[in-house]
Parts: sequence; structure tokens; C-alpha cells
Amino acid sequence: MTEEAARALRSALGAEHAAVWVYGLAAAFVSESRVRSALDEAMSAHRMQRDEADKLVRDSGQTPPAAQPAYDVGQSLTDQTSAIRVLAKAEHDCQVGWRSVLENSEDPGLRRTALNGLTTAATRATRWRLTIGERPAAPEFPGQP
Repeated sequence: MTEEAARALRSALGAEHAAVWVYGLAAAFVSESRVRSALDEAMSAHRMQRDEADKLVRDSGQTPPAAQPAYDVGQSLTDQTSAIRVLAKAEHDCQVGWRSVLENSEDPGLRRTALNGLTTAATRATRWRLTIGERPAAPEFPGQP
């Protein structure tokens, strides 16, 4: 694995750590059962993606970055809508991380993992934006910083 690919993978792992934390925070503000179900499903997916990224970093002989005790979400969470906005932002951050892995890696397995991370995060972000009526719901090029 090149240094650029390793750096991108560590960054994607950091975004996944943050997403897991943000989903836990947002859960306190979600009241609708259909939204709660989508949130739980997404949190589980992020945990699996985080664990896969952690394994890939370790398998490359590197030390994975540790999760932080807390993350700055950039805004106050006061209700379900504000929580969903933060979830869409966390998904965007994951898209940026996985797109960077995709752009910096030649390894087919790592690229497959990155493409999965990018597309699933883009899908979830679109779902969250649609839930709160935000338009456009899907950006033209997912994962652009």
C-alpha cells in the first residue's frame, strides 16, 4: 500500500469513527420510529465499515487512529431535523474519506471497500436530506471536499 493510500485509509477510518459517534448523539433527538429504524441500520453499517477499515490499516502493518472521546458537529442539536442535518454532514465526511481512498489506491480489494463506503454513505446522505426536505438531495459528485 502506498503512503498516499494509507493516509487516505486512515482518514476514512477517522471519518467512520466520527460517524459512529455522531449517530449515537443524534439518536437522542430522533423520535419517529421509521427514522429511528434508519438511524439504527446506518449506525450498524458504519460500525462494520469502521471495523473493516481498522482491519485494513492493521493488515498493512500500521497503527489505526483511535476514536476521539467526542467530535465537534459544528452546530447545536435541538430536534430531529437538526440531528438529521448532522447525520447528512457525517455521511458527507465519510464520502470524502472513501473517495480519497478510491483515488489513491491501486489495490482492487481496497478500491472495492472504498467504493462501497462511498456509495453507501452517499445513499444514506441522500435519504437523510430527503427526510428533512432538503434540496438538492443528492450532489452531482459525491465525496467532493
